[in-house]
Amino acid sequence: MKFIAVILAVFLASATGNNIKQRLQEDRDPTRAKANIVVTEKNNRHEKRIAKLTELLEERKEQLADHASGHRKLSTEDHSRVLRQRSNFEKKLKQIQSMTKQERAEMMKNEAEAADRMNSLDYLDFEW
Repeated sequence: MKFIAVILAVFLASATGNNIKQRLQEDRDPTRAKANIVVTEKNNRHEKRIAKLTELLEERKEQLADHASGHRKLSTEDHSRVLRQRSNFEKKLKQIQSMTKQERAEMMKNEAEAADRMNSLDYLDFEW
């Protein structure tokens, strides 16, 4: 059954007359994208990043606490890595949380513009 579906899909794709490049260009058409949706998507990604950094920071603190209590000793190399990661996560989280709404909005706008530029590139500029 899957084989028939694949054959049918290939036939339909070839019957439309659009090659891969044309279909990708249609999909990446900037007039189809709505800026507010792109900014909302970037903002959601930003919130997920804060949550993930918080989670990673708590894991590193827990690992260091386990090491200090003797519950789970870390090797010297692992201990230095976990210490370094904890400080890096703290710095990054502090930096992100200290951003004003205006700075965050500007960053989201820049990310949306960068995504738009990336999607408008024609990187299938070769012939099959």
